[in-house]
Amino acid sequence: MENIGLIGYGSMADMIARQLLRHGKIKENELFIETRTKGERLKALISDYPNVSADSLENWAETCRLIFICVPPLHVIETLRRLHPYVNRNTHIVSIAAGVPLRLLEAETEAGISRVIPAITSEAEAGISLVVHSEVLTADKKERLNELLSAFSSVREIKESKLDAASNLTSSAPGFIAAVFEELALSAVRNSSLSKEEAFDFLIHSLYGTGKLLIEKNMSFEETLGRVATKGGITGEGAEVIRASVPEVFDQVFERTLKKYKLFTEQTEKQK
Repeated sequence: MENIGLIGYGSMADMIARQLLRHGKIKENELFIETRTKGERLKALISDYPNVSADSLENWAETCRLIFICVPPLHVIETLRRLHPYVNRNTHIVSIAAGVPLRLLEAETEAGISRVIPAITSEAEAGISLVVHSEVLTADKKERLNELLSAFSSVREIKESKLDAASNLTSSAPGFIAAVFEELALSAVRNSSLSKEEAFDFLIHSLYGTGKLLIEKNMSFEETLGRVATKGGITGEGAEVIRASVPEVFDQVFERTLKKYKLFTEQTEKQK
């Protein structure tokens, strides 16, 4: 076992901490957390795991071989600079921020660097963790991080050039899916006598079942549609409307989000 540090404690950091503890990948007294606002999320963790330490990084960073930086993108560089006196080549630093590439992280520290984009669906152990390792990171550090993440997610190592688009399909996708299907449920309410509660209940179970079919039966989206939509039937009518209207919407989603990733990178570069 080894000490692990978390800097920042939002929903993703909470998911990582709880899953590592739940799966026995770390003991309570081996987990150290620094967060500027000790809110309800951290209080709930300490209530469940009273031996976890919540203290300034200056008091524990030197003892940790693995440190997750879980702060917003524009605070990553300042956090690395705060860490600088306490880390060395034996330390492995993992950033979960979007839009802050390895080259900017590597320029700030001699520690080994990885980027991880986790997914909130890993709370249900059904998420993908996207991983990009520095080329100079040692094999044992790569294996150890991948092993930890594998306890609660499917690990996918990916080229950094693909990371932003892939993040839309893993980390952001639950939010996009929620937004899309909320609108589908509300449309059902507007166009029928269904209550909002009924519409949401029916649709959530359909989403769950569809996901199980896609994974457990190894079905494609096309196959799934083919199983439901009979020629000249009702489902086909709806699918035609979606295919005519939705591509432009999702092209806009990618256009705007990829611009946002680029903006974070540009703003981080200015900090140097």
